[in-house]
Amino acid sequence: MTIRGVLFDKDGTLIDVNGTWVPIYRQMLCEQFGIEPTEANRMMERVGYNPDTEGFHANSILAAGTTRQLIEYWWPDLNEAEILEKVRMIDVDYAPLSKSLLKPLMPLVPLLQELKAMKFHLGLATNDSHYSACNHLNHLGVLDLFDEVIAADTVPTPKPSGDMIRRFASTVGLKPSEIAMVGDNAHDMEEARNGGAGLAIGVLTGNADHEDIAHLADHTLHSIAELPGLLRSI
Repeated sequence: MTIRGVLFDKDGTLIDVNGTWVPIYRQMLCEQFGIEPTEANRMMERVGYNPDTEGFHANSILAAGTTRQLIEYWWPDLNEAEILEKVRMIDVDYAPLSKSLLKPLMPLVPLLQELKAMKFHLGLATNDSHYSACNHLNHLGVLDLFDEVIAADTVPTPKPSGDMIRRFASTVGLKPSEIAMVGDNAHDMEEARNGGAGLAIGVLTGNADHEDIAHLADHTLHSIAELPGLLRSI
């Protein structure tokens, strides 16, 4: 097997999902939408927030869904224009707050530079919006290290459809079977399978435990810090 491209998930794989998104969603619901704190917590629980761990349940909307899916669940009676406006408020208006709370899981530049030196094409595949994802990577100083940023609003169907694998393969001139998908969620492993990726690599730095993801992955790592060593051994 020859792997020549690595497609990363973002939240829970590169970025600390709980430390970044729990306070963002809580503040956003209270400040932007005028919701009382107790009700805001209840709204978050309905889409995957776990108050006992201050994190998200694996495979929930908060852990793996798109902004639009979140809006449609919270406010099911909105029309299309109202949905798009709320999506914009979350993805664009709250971008400064997102950046201020953004926490990488480890120093990303050395790791990504090491993979580039190993001649891998690098991509990002996220169910976040393209605007938000690019802002995050730029803030962390790693945007230029990626060949492509693929988001929920840049493919016909978001993860786990396989569209992101196929899009990245087409962009960098590889076969899907030459790509390794790396993520912290079952959706990422299903994206790998549905897109025909050569490897599905799970990491345990998000909200999925070993039993949630290992049976779906070809390899399960504690974090992306172990990724260069794994790819050298294959």
